[in-house]
Amino acid sequence: MKLFNKITIVCSFSLLFLSCGEDFLDNENKRYATKDQIEEVGNTSPDAIAAILEGMLNGVYAYTTEYQASHDVFSYMSVGLAGDLMTEDIAQLMNHWFYYDYQIDNRNATYRRVVQAWTTAYTIISKSNEVIDKLSSDVTNPRLKAYLGQALALRALGFHVAIQRFQQTYKGHEQDKGVPIYLTSQDDSPSILSRASVQEVYDRIIKDLNKAVELLDGYSRPSTAMINKNVAAGLLARVYMTVEDWDNAAKFANMARQGFSLMNIAECAADGFNDINNKEWMWGADITGETTTMFASYFSHMCTYDAGYGGAVGVYKAIDKRLFDQIGNNDARRKHFKVPGDVVDNASSLPEVKAPVYTNLKFKRVTGWLADYVYMRAAEMYLIEAEALAHQNKNTEAANVLKLLMDNRDSDWNRTSVTVEDVFLQKRIELWGEGVIFYDYLRLKKGVDRTYDGSNHLEKIKLPAEDWRFIYQIPQTEIDNNSEIKLEDQNP
Repeated sequence: MKLFNKITIVCSFSLLFLSCGEDFLDNENKRYATKDQIEEVGNTSPDAIAAILEGMLNGVYAYTTEYQASHDVFSYMSVGLAGDLMTEDIAQLMNHWFYYDYQIDNRNATYRRVVQAWTTAYTIISKSNEVIDKLSSDVTNPRLKAYLGQALALRALGFHVAIQRFQQTYKGHEQDKGVPIYLTSQDDSPSILSRASVQEVYDRIIKDLNKAVELLDGYSRPSTAMINKNVAAGLLARVYMTVEDWDNAAKFANMARQGFSLMNIAECAADGFNDINNKEWMWGADITGETTTMFASYFSHMCTYDAGYGGAVGVYKAIDKRLFDQIGNNDARRKHFKVPGDVVDNASSLPEVKAPVYTNLKFKRVTGWLADYVYMRAAEMYLIEAEALAHQNKNTEAANVLKLLMDNRDSDWNRTSVTVEDVFLQKRIELWGEGVIFYDYLRLKKGVDRTYDGSNHLEKIKLPAEDWRFIYQIPQTEIDNNSEIKLEDQNP
């Protein structure tokens, strides 16, 4: 059974406790399932309480792929794609959806993209809090522990998206104004409705994720569409990289990748990055006939092969020429892009022939708009571990870890020492277009330069690191509705 198909069953079962539908987690519906009521049910029927909370938790997962009124707004992956388009790495070859993001000019308080990013992050937080508020932190039932662990990890994910999009990176900005911290009656501290400091936000994220790793120990998930201990550890590794805790970043990245295999060279070259059953996917969204958002989807914008914007409409996403030129001649990942010298024929019906050079061929079509979304792959964990070691000048150890990945990507790669920049280059190639790399630009304090000779970018922009154009303003709607955030608290 598909994960999200269970929601209908659960909602029918728990009609006395909560109403089913788009708003079944909003504040008004809390009266249907108070903590006391749930505990009372749990005392006599643990399976009943588990079923109720499973439905609520599945609602959080379902939200991460939800269409939100516009064809460039489809929850979590649209936030990631908007970020990646603000780097050097993706060239958008037509002025269309996401073009203002590509121009790095989509950050003002009243803009749709800003509101969407805030809404996505805080809806994930709010829906996760609905689950957290129903469970004591010292819960012992294995199923309930797993639900609490997943909810804490999802809440941490929401906070991490928010703090990275609405304030400069952690290092050097610890005491700057971050984002509100909305918590529950079960948490060990009260909510902070004002702009909590960057440090306070990251302290909460790290606390949530460490607890999630603990709670999820021994949990065997039914689907890769759910968070387990490995995924929680992977999220924690990402956060420790942001706060520059290199030891813990390496530790949790290593923990996260245990039990996952890497695609080999042939598999990587041929893969469509569209199937949650891929052996190196740690976490993703299983897109079904019920959950697909068709034209308003990640694959509509990224897939060169389908009837969406990135294919039939011709809003191609291409790799930056300078980045492509650094991919080895025998690297499997060259197959993810149209190489220079290949025929370009606009009259052809074949996407790989019709598309311009450097166009991505990485994300391939699945019939019926059923291509799955990748949120985390094991390859990223090797890269995090290697980079964390390189930051500590353990360059040989870093090369040894990176080689485990590169043996499955490029038969010519045989480095015995690597730097942080070496690892960053491989991460840009490996995770191209997956909604991850923009956050690495921010934490590594990288600028953007698309103005070099021979650039294939339509928007030839050059911005220094930590330019405020990379960071969104707080949405005007939040300032209007939150009395704890004033106009003077706004980002430049």
